[in-house]
Amino acid sequence: MTKRTLVIHMNRSSEPNKYLFLIILILCCSCVNPTNREEVNDKSAEDMVEASLNAVGNKSNREKIMNLISMADCISPDGKYTTEIHTAVEGYSFFKQVYSYKPETFEAVIEKKIKGYSFFDSVRPLSREAVYSIRSHEFQNIVLELNERYHDFEVPTKGKIAATLVNQVKAKDELNHPCLLSFDHDTRLLTAIEIQNPDTLNEVLTIKFSNWKKIENLLMPYHVVIDQSGKNYVFNFIKLQFNIPDFEYK
Repeated sequence: MTKRTLVIHMNRSSEPNKYLFLIILILCCSCVNPTNREEVNDKSAEDMVEASLNAVGNKSNREKIMNLISMADCISPDGKYTTEIHTAVEGYSFFKQVYSYKPETFEAVIEKKIKGYSFFDSVRPLSREAVYSIRSHEFQNIVLELNERYHDFEVPTKGKIAATLVNQVKAKDELNHPCLLSFDHDTRLLTAIEIQNPDTLNEVLTIKFSNWKKIENLLMPYHVVIDQSGKNYVFNFIKLQFNIPDFEYK
């Protein structure tokens, strides 16, 4: 009789704890936003990079780009200049800047992404850092080739740039230096890249992308700002063409 009474008392005393546990579980589940939970736990860095590429355009349209020519009116702390870039598959680039504040024009060619020379001194090859700096100005190519130009992606995190909610991914660049990719939470488009200045490794450069416009079914940034320790270099693109039939290799 005593044993049976003890069992009954134990069951009765455990019922409030059981109901309390159920109430807490229900409250916790109701407070979690399923969408946010998915983005935090289920979206890998590779997923976010792929989503950004698809936001620019579907894979079929991206892969149709064989060459690209861009021209930008630029403003720097020193004055105005223009930047002209010709790129083609297999890592070819022609880069030209003409300045209003100095007589010299800078022209260079890059081949297969890793080697190049300037027209001023075609005998001496460009350093890896110089090649990287030039390729870092190929803004439209960057948004088309995120999965090729960056690697070793880390777990995504959330952040803010100004008032914009972004998803951020740490990675390595073509010099194997650490960098940070930021993607707009809503549009999935690339918002900014933070990279090490190849000439001054303790200095971080921030490249910001905006004013996206559609050209041949692809969204491209027409306004780019490089923030170098508070000094801004502004690129306003006035020309952007894909797949030029008479594309010339310099």
